[in-house]
Amino acid sequence: MAIGYNSLLVRVFIFHSMKKRNILLALLALLVLSPFPTQAQQPEGQKPSQKSRLLVIPGTGDSQALLHKLAQLYAKNHAGITVEIPESVGSGGGIRSVITGKNEIARVARPLTEKESAQGLSSRIFAQAPIVFAVNAGLVEVENLSLEQIVGIYSGRIQQWDAVDAALSGVGKIYIMNREGGDSSRTVLENLIPGFKEISAPAGSIVYSTPDAVQTLIASPNTIGYLPMPAAVGAGIKVLRVQDVAPSPVNVRQKKYQFVIPLALVWKDTLSPLAQDFLDFLSSSAARKLMLENGAIPVE
Repeated sequence: MAIGYNSLLVRVFIFHSMKKRNILLALLALLVLSPFPTQAQQPEGQKPSQKSRLLVIPGTGDSQALLHKLAQLYAKNHAGITVEIPESVGSGGGIRSVITGKNEIARVARPLTEKESAQGLSSRIFAQAPIVFAVNAGLVEVENLSLEQIVGIYSGRIQQWDAVDAALSGVGKIYIMNREGGDSSRTVLENLIPGFKEISAPAGSIVYSTPDAVQTLIASPNTIGYLPMPAAVGAGIKVLRVQDVAPSPVNVRQKKYQFVIPLALVWKDTLSPLAQDFLDFLSSSAARKLMLENGAIPVE
């Protein structure tokens, strides 16, 4: 009887030992087969490889449309790389994003101030953009403005289109789109058009970004405004001559058309390989060709 009892205890012990061993083996198999949390399985926004293949360039709206097209051209020959051109935050907003380290490179449409340069910023102008006067596409008769007419319109002295040209009789009131003080385009006009800076209470409505200026001119009949040429190309608005001089690349290079702003990129410290490669791409023949097709004059 004792022998049978002891034999039973041995069988129970063996059974439990085998059961524990099987559980341990099962756990070990799960550990082997289950993937460890590696970098490749981190959330998309945390992938180091993805971060190195995304370049975000905030800043001015003056070069927004042009750089978006350039970024698309760059991406065609650089698989897996994205250059993002977000909505305008102005030249100042782009510069602040670089100084604070939020972005490594930004787009601007004006020279750096002494204070900004003292922050250790570097910049490169990649193109010049003519500042053009443009009208809603419905004003088919308007072709040219004199400097005196521009000042008259923006000061409010000229309020009807037929005062600009008799052929515009019956068109009616001139609606005016202006930019805020300190805007790159407005600053150029104030410096180069006699009397423009002295307008104490400019007529019309203020818009605060170049993309908004484009949309205002598209949507508003009988409206005139000014903006960089690359933003006007292909937008369905009509660009005017000034003093019978067209804002063509030849006239800009020969300084016959002098209303021009610089389009530049700014950065601090050493650029990443991706940012440097994109900056170098802007000097390529393909990029220069696209700039010319879109109303910008590439810098030699």
